[in-house]
Amino acid sequence: MVKLRISLTEDEKHSLLQLRVDKSFKTKSRITKRTIEVAKAFGIGVDEEKVFHVFRDFEVEIEPGDIVYVTGESGSGKSVLLKAVARELAKHPEFGGVITDEDVEVKPREILIHGVGVDAADAMRILSHVGLNEAYLFLRRYRELSDGQKYRYKLAKAFWSGKKTIIFDEFASTLDRVTARVVAYLAQKFCRRHGLTLIAATTHEDLLEDLNPDLLIWKGFGSYVEVKRFDPKPRPCSILKFVRIEEGGYEDYKQLSQFHYIGHRISYLRKVFKAVVELDGRRELAGVIVYVHPYLDLAARNIAIPTIKILRKKLGPRRYAEFIDRCFSRIARVVVHPKYRGIGLGTMLVRETMPRVGTPYVEALAVMARYNPFFEKAGMKRIEYESKTRRNIEKFLIELESTGIQPDLIHSRRYLRKTLKKLSQRSLRKLASMAKHLLPPKRKKANLLGRSGDVNIENLIEILTEIRAKPEYFIWRNPHIPCPMKIARKN
Repeated sequence: MVKLRISLTEDEKHSLLQLRVDKSFKTKSRITKRTIEVAKAFGIGVDEEKVFHVFRDFEVEIEPGDIVYVTGESGSGKSVLLKAVARELAKHPEFGGVITDEDVEVKPREILIHGVGVDAADAMRILSHVGLNEAYLFLRRYRELSDGQKYRYKLAKAFWSGKKTIIFDEFASTLDRVTARVVAYLAQKFCRRHGLTLIAATTHEDLLEDLNPDLLIWKGFGSYVEVKRFDPKPRPCSILKFVRIEEGGYEDYKQLSQFHYIGHRISYLRKVFKAVVELDGRRELAGVIVYVHPYLDLAARNIAIPTIKILRKKLGPRRYAEFIDRCFSRIARVVVHPKYRGIGLGTMLVRETMPRVGTPYVEALAVMARYNPFFEKAGMKRIEYESKTRRNIEKFLIELESTGIQPDLIHSRRYLRKTLKKLSQRSLRKLASMAKHLLPPKRKKANLLGRSGDVNIENLIEILTEIRAKPEYFIWRNPHIPCPMKIARKN
């Protein structure tokens, strides 16, 4: 039997729940030939009743918003404590309802982007917080995930449940220990950011640094329990201490390119840096950042550096192109292995390599930055801009709708194939002409006509599915390199 003595006190700052737990088991063996032999050998009563105490007058104080780490020996009673605490906390509105790992239901065919959030943008933000921030991962079903990804998704479901208290038994116990530390870090970070109470129990004792608890409960056999309360401060994931940033090559990018939603070959390569985790005698490639030569013209760059337009007229086309190439580098890819996502490795890669690329300015164009602001965390500045391309996309989507095509479905090949076959060649030619102008310069020469001179529907589908939201623009100025704009104006 479990007895809970509750005294709830309130002051101006917080509520405090004081729990007293008593739990014991009574055992008595039945008389058999073998039990009698044991009794004779050790001089004990075969039918004597024995009381085993799991918790004896154990008291603990839990506050709303606490991160509680319950650990200790297997079979010592951690699960008993969690069940008792879950039942009691559910009675108190200060803790905002309770959800346990057993309460989290996930259907095998459930698509991640549909499982959490009020809309797609909200879902991407929540999934990013648990390290599931990859475009194709958003579209995958639960049954297609690895064990580590499934565990992260179950956490995301718990976070999205609306409950303010999350209790997980055997927390991350089935994961490899590096992934477990990453998951622990992400879980406590999310809960603190959103004011959630997290109670996590596991026999593993290696999560103290990353779970960064307010309260540690260590349970031994019998009724022995240790309790420590901390005053935790924000700190980075422990894995980052074992990360080394080194200069790499294209082969390093190829090794991780499968984890990027674009993933195809990169042109105009300038430099590649890699993040390597050196832990337990192993070296593992955890991330890469790829720098390439810049685009000649960018509307957002002109907004960020207004004097650049004047320089273009002064230098002339050839010297201006050389000037831009000498002064700017563009971040083309930042790829982090799924195992290490969410702990700040992308930010670390950007922040530590920008000064090493050797140009006065570093630029980045990224769609994912809307949902995961790691470029800004690394020190880059976001530039708000309205480009001609953006206006053309809006105009094109209106034209699509006028022909009976739903703009929201242009990334479904099956839908496009069915719908485009109903259009006349005149309508198809108009759409093809507009669509080609929205592609990058190297793709504008894409052939859309078949041998008969009619629009090749499959080629048009290929282009339509490439049209995506325009990326955000970021720029960083290296303070250790003289300002090239001032030098160019003087010359």
